[in-house]
Amino acid sequence: MNCKRIKLILGRQLVGSFLIAVLAFSSVPNLLFAQDKTRLSNEDRTKIFDKVWSLVNTRYYDPKMNGVDWLGVKRQYEPLIAKTGDTQDFFDVIKKMVGEMHDAHTRFLTPLQARQFRERKATTIGVLLSKVEGKTVVEKVLPNVEGELAKVKPGMIVRTIDGVKIEKRLTEARKEVGRSSSKRAIQILTYRRLLRGEPGTSIKVGLTDENGKNFEVLLVRKVVPQISKAIGEILPSGIGYLAVSSFRAPISGEFKKTLLKLKDTPSIIIDLRYNGGGSISEVLKMAGMFLDKRYSFGKFMRRKGSAKQSLKKFSAGRIGGQVYSKPVLILTSKFSASGSELFASGLQELGRAKVVGGQTCGCLLGISRKYRLRGGSELHISDIGFLSAKGNIYEKVGITPDKVVPQRIADLQNGFDRGISEAENILTSAAAQINN
Repeated sequence: MNCKRIKLILGRQLVGSFLIAVLAFSSVPNLLFAQDKTRLSNEDRTKIFDKVWSLVNTRYYDPKMNGVDWLGVKRQYEPLIAKTGDTQDFFDVIKKMVGEMHDAHTRFLTPLQARQFRERKATTIGVLLSKVEGKTVVEKVLPNVEGELAKVKPGMIVRTIDGVKIEKRLTEARKEVGRSSSKRAIQILTYRRLLRGEPGTSIKVGLTDENGKNFEVLLVRKVVPQISKAIGEILPSGIGYLAVSSFRAPISGEFKKTLLKLKDTPSIIIDLRYNGGGSISEVLKMAGMFLDKRYSFGKFMRRKGSAKQSLKKFSAGRIGGQVYSKPVLILTSKFSASGSELFASGLQELGRAKVVGGQTCGCLLGISRKYRLRGGSELHISDIGFLSAKGNIYEKVGITPDKVVPQRIADLQNGFDRGISEAENILTSAAAQINN
């Protein structure tokens, strides 16, 4: 396989969308930790605190509150409200309190964050950081960049942030993030916290390249739109490749057009490694394109009263609706979340697709209902949870691949996509066995 060619495809058309879409999943856009200049009186703060706690207490999908002593959380955080300094300190306390639910879908957004979230915008310095082989590295870089950002390449090791050693900055950021759905979600949020700041401000990043050379770059935070993309390509082996950046509506139409162009390929790879989720209805439409009839995809779990929970079945596929009937392999990573986990787990459980790559985020709680609060802030609450067709709950756990493909720093540095390579080998070997 020509991995350089695949790298070019992703770099030119999808990396930008991936950087923006990662963790728009389920949870939070890049702008989550941007500063907010809203001013609130002490009375406003008290009312917001009470409203947030009460809404979570009565509207959260799980009457057992995800195993959290929510009343105890109130007792813990309520005294902190009077001690907060500026409004940003207050917002941080509310975020930490909501974070006690261990749920990436249940979160508090400041007025600025809520507005930019509605406008589908996010703040980024143009790189995606991650932990690979125990080190903080650059995993992705926006394509077609100039200036300082053009010096940054995937696989470079991060040494410092604004002159402070990365280990220290990560420890500080981890304390500020609090809790979330899984260790993987916390790690992603920690890196985002590390890079937080207002648009137009800069951050100095100390890097080490593949030759061991140390240098620094000054990167500027920019606001960019969140875009859903479905890009297809036929690999040199003849296998189809279709990468989807998110499941935001109306991506299913673009997905279907792209899939139709690949319908004659002997098998297909669906790349969801940087897909943070999106619309449930879009997920079900797209999953149905690989099914020959209607199949159960699981059940929705919803709060019913103060102590009960109702279950409602949901499905995907229909007779005559199948677009692609040949073998399917889905690529996943820790950045695959929410809708990506629903898509992958549903087809995996049905035996319709194999999953290859990394353990997914474990951020598969359902629909977040939005509540507007005083001053323009918002509270998003998991109104619906998921129970898979086989009775599995993937929240906190994630989807376990049929074959795990660990990341390697050397692969990032050399532009080698081991996930695609392994996926292609699996599909090629399976086809050879059938032909023999």
